[in-house]
Amino acid sequence: MTTDPTDYERIGGEAGLRRVVGRFVDRFFADFIIGFLFAGKDRDRIVKNEAALAAAHLGGPRAYLGRPIGPLHQALKINKGHFRRRHAILRQVLAEEGVPPDVVDRWIATEQALEPTITTSIDCVD
Repeated sequence: MTTDPTDYERIGGEAGLRRVVGRFVDRFFADFIIGFLFAGKDRDRIVKNEAALAAAHLGGPRAYLGRPIGPLHQALKINKGHFRRRHAILRQVLAEEGVPPDVVDRWIATEQALEPTITTSIDCVD
């Protein structure tokens, strides 16, 4: 009996995940809308934590062991517009990297579930 590969395996395991997350982090650090939120932040630590969080949600072999997501992000006053911009960047990078659409959908859905934990009550106009 064979088992279906996990989403983690389908994106290339650790090497694929690191490549995708590295490009993603580079993009949001440089983004003209949300890049300011990352000024002075430790890029390598963010890559490590983003990769661990994604691996945990994609069926990878490790768990996210970083700081609690809610309190860490609440202090940054991230609004829904910032949060959605990040998702647009993630979706673009995943498409460019050839990540299968069903994996993209699950990855984005998992991230979207974090919106109330990460964003402040400050809203933007849609």
